[in-house]
Amino acid sequence: MRHILKILLIPCLAASTLFIAAATLADVPAYEMVKSKSFLKFFAIQNGAPVEGKFEDFTTDIRFDPDHLDQSSITVNVAIGSVVVADPDVLKNIKMPDWLSADAFPKAIFICKKLTRMPSSDNYYADGQLTLRGKTAPVVLNFQMVHFDDKNAVATGSVTLHRKDYDIGQGEWSRDDVIKDEVRVEFRIAAEKK
Repeated sequence: MRHILKILLIPCLAASTLFIAAATLADVPAYEMVKSKSFLKFFAIQNGAPVEGKFEDFTTDIRFDPDHLDQSSITVNVAIGSVVVADPDVLKNIKMPDWLSADAFPKAIFICKKLTRMPSSDNYYADGQLTLRGKTAPVVLNFQMVHFDDKNAVATGSVTLHRKDYDIGQGEWSRDDVIKDEVRVEFRIAAEKK
């Protein structure tokens, strides 16, 4: 009799565990980015002067709950060909194989499944992996939740990347005497709860 009960109980317990896990994950809300209120910019230094650019086409998959950061996640996909720079010569060259190589590597992706909140603040760290130009390296974004309610969220943040980590700037451009290795990325993401 006990043997039969065990046989019956095991699948029931397994199903219950899966149901609880699914319900817990489902409790972490998904957010849809409001593109018109969001941006993704970068700042490089060329000959001592700042060069600003942006990506016009990027998407996000955000699941966020400040009380359940262990189940929260962020994924960002960036269309490299959507890069915009005011200087036409820089814009032409930045898409070439020596630089972002937009034709060979049309997308960059950031995947984060580890979020940490700084104590007594609205500041967070997003610890993830950035794949850019065929190279993957660890990246930690720092962002601040400047607005958060039951329907909307707005986050701003930044990170400093090193172009050498992604082989951006080949040949003579691999040196940083003309264009610095550090590139600052700044973003603003406005999103609505689905």
